[in-house]
Amino acid sequence: MSIAFSSLPQALQELAHLKQWVCHKDKIPIDPTRQTNAKSNDPATWADFATAYRAFQTGRYDGIGIEFGLHEPEALQIAGIDLDHVVRSDGTLEPFAAEIVEKMNSYTEYSPSGTGLHILCRVKLPAIGNKKGLENGTAIEMYNNGRYFTVTGKMYGEAHGVCERTNEFKELHEKYFGRAKAEENFEVRPHVSDLTDRELLERIFSSSRGYEVRKLYSGDTSGYASHSEADLALVAHLLFWTGGDENRVDRMFRGSGLMRAKWDRADYRLRTLELGRRSQIGEYNPSEYVGSVFLKKPSVGKIGTLLTGLSETTGQDIRYYLQNEYSEDEEKFGKYKTRRTGFSNIDSHTKLYPGLYVLGAISSLGKTTFACQLSDQLAKKGEHVLYFTLEQSRYELVTKGLARLMAEIDMSRALSAIEIRNGEKTEELQRAKELYMRYGGNEIIYECGYETTIETIIEKVQNYIEERGVRPVVVIDYLQIIRPMDSRMSTKDAVDLHVRALKKLQMENNLVVIVISSLNRQNYLTPVDFESFKESGGIEYTADVIWGLQLSVMNSEIFDKEKGLKAKREAVRVAKKAHPREVELVCLKNRYGESSYTCKFSYYARYDYFVANEEEVKEGDLGGEELSF
Repeated sequence: MSIAFSSLPQALQELAHLKQWVCHKDKIPIDPTRQTNAKSNDPATWADFATAYRAFQTGRYDGIGIEFGLHEPEALQIAGIDLDHVVRSDGTLEPFAAEIVEKMNSYTEYSPSGTGLHILCRVKLPAIGNKKGLENGTAIEMYNNGRYFTVTGKMYGEAHGVCERTNEFKELHEKYFGRAKAEENFEVRPHVSDLTDRELLERIFSSSRGYEVRKLYSGDTSGYASHSEADLALVAHLLFWTGGDENRVDRMFRGSGLMRAKWDRADYRLRTLELGRRSQIGEYNPSEYVGSVFLKKPSVGKIGTLLTGLSETTGQDIRYYLQNEYSEDEEKFGKYKTRRTGFSNIDSHTKLYPGLYVLGAISSLGKTTFACQLSDQLAKKGEHVLYFTLEQSRYELVTKGLARLMAEIDMSRALSAIEIRNGEKTEELQRAKELYMRYGGNEIIYECGYETTIETIIEKVQNYIEERGVRPVVVIDYLQIIRPMDSRMSTKDAVDLHVRALKKLQMENNLVVIVISSLNRQNYLTPVDFESFKESGGIEYTADVIWGLQLSVMNSEIFDKEKGLKAKREAVRVAKKAHPREVELVCLKNRYGESSYTCKFSYYARYDYFVANEEEVKEGDLGGEELSF
């Protein structure tokens, strides 16, 4: 999308002065001024069109959108109708969409995909927001608050202004979402509005389940598997007491002790409200108040088990997927196709797609060093990297990086990490620090320690995404050290649980997650394979890519024999003492293409530096532009 004020349709130029404009990236609204996530309830995160356009011109965002504004029932406000997949291949509209466009007779433009339409108008109505799937994979959405629409400026049909269409909007809502639903949205409920929020809370707290609600409202999550499950419980209560008024529930929830930044995420908030509605039985009526609440316990499975927020399993037929979501997934996946590790031999075999990667190696072979070098190379390309170290300090990891940079410049004058920690200072070291500073701002190291749980790691990643609006590469060093949340769990069960939790985090956020794993001690003298990974059969089935680092000597004939333990140990000892060590990365599994490949490296352990064997690189496989996402 390329849209400037001079090319804006007249109807949108008339809105350009409004401070309701945002940018968007992967459909997430972005504050044009602060470059953080915009919030539908916070005008301070919006701007005028000119500011949003300047931010868009930086190339960091996919486009520009307009927020509908804070809801004011007596004010004439912008509202929108989103018609999905209604533009046929010949350019004509689905009949129902043509009727809606004609009825609304207001500004209409093509959606970014070109297969849908957005209609903007002005209405004076209570808050409303609904979505409904229709035949042939089409859908209709109607909102006048709590949403933003992307803006393309590509008009459909005749030019129209953003016109006042209160009656038409209400009639359409009644037609597609039912009269009862429309009345619920458009008619004020006297028995609810007669009470202020404070008065309503007093009645809630004095009810038969008031103690439970009061605990939740104060922020007490004890008794719930996760903060998210506590959120859902409070929302279910509030929906009952407010008569299903989601806007009032939102307002009251924001005043509770459970309020956190995650609630500002529209996907999380709306999903929680939807699950809360499913749990609601009846509604509160002050005139029939009996001091009790009839709620069925929310049934959402063990939400806290993986500690990654609410989720549900839904079915969807292939035809609907192809018509509605396939092109979006295709476009998104296409952005990842040229992402590279920075190791030329690995990059000649595969690309770094979003997924869960597990890297295993025996003790002291360099798996942390390999992960650190990979992280630095990604940061150098502009990727954001979060490195969770549970065993080594930030100082240890950074001095590894400095030693490696010095070796890249001039190995004959390089210092080792140990020499750097011992206080040696050279001009080459100063130069390495200056080089590290150039891209070090893209890489964050979390010193975690042995008490860190999987919940802590997931929370840090989710907060980073929410605060920065970017999806980082996540590196965890290493898997077996993460503390189980339940001390009664076996090590194997804990590791399998942590692998599943990280996979869920990866899937829900389209991340690259790289996890270091130790290997079984009995496999130290055998070539790496699936059975080598310590305490986890789950790695084999859950991970998308499994890499093993091993000494190249493992390919010699003596390791094919069952006997000869002494000769094997001697061969490993000699191989470890070599400078450089000859090692190889073996791919055991790759869901994204070629598997069973091997990449050889010279590992200069003194300088924490892996050098790829360039002879393995396939000719023509390293061209193309490097992209970040």
